[in-house]
Amino acid sequence: MRRLVPRMAYNALHPKSHPARLAGVPAYLARLAFVMSNRRKTPPSRPPAPGAAAPKPAWRRRVRERLLGWYAQEKRGLPWRGEREPYRIWVSEAMLQQTRAGTAAPRYARFLARFPTLRALADAPLEAVLAEWQGLGYYGRARSLHRAAREVAGKFGGDLPRDLESLRSLPGFGPYLAGAVGSIAFGLRTPAVDGNVLRVLSRLLDLPLPVDKPEGRAAIEKEAQALLPPSKPGDFNQALMDLGARLCRPRRPRCGECLLEALCAARKTGTVAKRPVKSPRRAPREATVFQLWAEQRGKLRLARREENGLFGGLWELPGWMAKGRPEPPEKEWQRACAKHLGPGWRIGEEIARAVRVLTHRKILFVLRQALPPKGKGRKAWLKDEDGAVWADAETLAALPLSNAQRAAIAAGRRGIEEGQGRLFG
Repeated sequence: MRRLVPRMAYNALHPKSHPARLAGVPAYLARLAFVMSNRRKTPPSRPPAPGAAAPKPAWRRRVRERLLGWYAQEKRGLPWRGEREPYRIWVSEAMLQQTRAGTAAPRYARFLARFPTLRALADAPLEAVLAEWQGLGYYGRARSLHRAAREVAGKFGGDLPRDLESLRSLPGFGPYLAGAVGSIAFGLRTPAVDGNVLRVLSRLLDLPLPVDKPEGRAAIEKEAQALLPPSKPGDFNQALMDLGARLCRPRRPRCGECLLEALCAARKTGTVAKRPVKSPRRAPREATVFQLWAEQRGKLRLARREENGLFGGLWELPGWMAKGRPEPPEKEWQRACAKHLGPGWRIGEEIARAVRVLTHRKILFVLRQALPPKGKGRKAWLKDEDGAVWADAETLAALPLSNAQRAAIAAGRRGIEEGQGRLFG
């Protein structure tokens, strides 16, 4: 500035200039000083804040109105829809975690026929609950359901608490389950963010943040809370879930049929296929399960796992699990025979291998025959013990086993019939 403007003009333009100091300054410079001193100051440029811009109230209002209107006419005819009994709503939402509605629907009626009330569930043994849960996977949900039922029966008089804080204190009640049960059963104005809701809102907002990271998850939950209507929060939460399941699908979303197409930021920017953003998925950890195939007179030896951990409380062939893909020495197999089956049992040939891929684990089952004692010790196998049984086909079908274990047993049977040491996927 000082290089381009004479000294007296610079004085005139200086922030401390006073109108009196403009005396004697040429008119054109005085006008320039006046314009410069009255210009709106431009704020310094800043990088855009991470995440999507905050939606306006009018946008939220339109989303609510369209979604609730659509849900009233188009909601899916699921067996728990319209249910008012909190216990039944809880059972349905526990099943729907990590399980598709089409898979959960037929099991819902069966489960309630076996455990029609919260008290009946609390009084039942865990093994009965796990048996009824077979096929739904993620058995930790069943164990939490059972523990929570017992806690509600003892602490809350058999009725689910009606406030969010108390719900969150129960086993298995994370943010989603507490939000779903609270909003649907008790009308609490709280969101229920599952995978469908994550996907719908990340596309509506065109959210560039990974939804499996704290910042992205917080942005979704904040908007889910802001979108909730003053009334019918349960209907609104279910409407978001239905929209994600039916139209805003992970692959091949039906945007042309979507009632929120005109309000969807990702649709406008062409980023629907890129939302939601997720962190790179880690490869599943490898584990190996070494198991003994002990069978006599059509009965197979099974042992029950401890309640905690993977497959907790379920029945399986006796054995042990190890990380990675180790090859245990023969003496380790022999020790397992003695531990799980008793003295005199001997290790035989490998009969099958089976690979099962879970969400976070890739498990290799290695099955070897266990040979019974010779001579007088042969009758020892007939005894059942606490946590171990000899199971015929009927008992095997009734006991709670994981789908992975049932697949390994099927592989073992094929291995015996078709040839030893075969690998079945």
